[in-house]
Amino acid sequence: MTRYTNSISKQTMRTFIGVQQVHHFQAAVFQIPTSRGEVFMYEELSSYMNSERAVVEVDAEKFLNLWRQPFSSHPEVANGTPQTWPNDSKFHWPDEHFMEGLKNPVPLAQVSCRMVARQNPLSQRKFGLFKSLESIETIQSPSVHFTDGVTRTIWLLTFGAERFPVECPVEDAPLLQKLAGVSGGSFTPVDQLVPL
Repeated sequence: MTRYTNSISKQTMRTFIGVQQVHHFQAAVFQIPTSRGEVFMYEELSSYMNSERAVVEVDAEKFLNLWRQPFSSHPEVANGTPQTWPNDSKFHWPDEHFMEGLKNPVPLAQVSCRMVARQNPLSQRKFGLFKSLESIETIQSPSVHFTDGVTRTIWLLTFGAERFPVECPVEDAPLLQKLAGVSGGSFTPVDQLVPL
């Protein structure tokens, strides 16, 4: 494995272990401790959008709390538990792939993180029985949406990963870092994580 030598440090992203070739691409490789042992994931330097994608190392508990917000995707999965997640029909796929180790790391989950505006009607009782609409308040709520990687994520959560990296659009990375990132960490665009 080629070790990475620029400003990415173990304090910034503790699971990052270096750069190596994965499936014909240069890729950042991450090592995540779980109760099933160390598992490996990667983010590849592709032929496009490398400066528009970022990696954020998330705190598992904070990320799950964010995922459980009302407007996040896949609420039926997010509100599961380590006892129920293994019943997912696709759970065996990451189980098999994670066990292949460093020779065949698993791709990072792809997420987005945004604030979503929701309308909250405010009413007041009139004459003791009836309510009348006084105003509509707009509330901003955080949400996380998966493009890919739901089952990988619940596998990591089931087997006790305390932190793990995810890919997101670079414009979403500051919010995801703020809401669910590992304390003291920072997001890194893919083109800085994997040099050309």
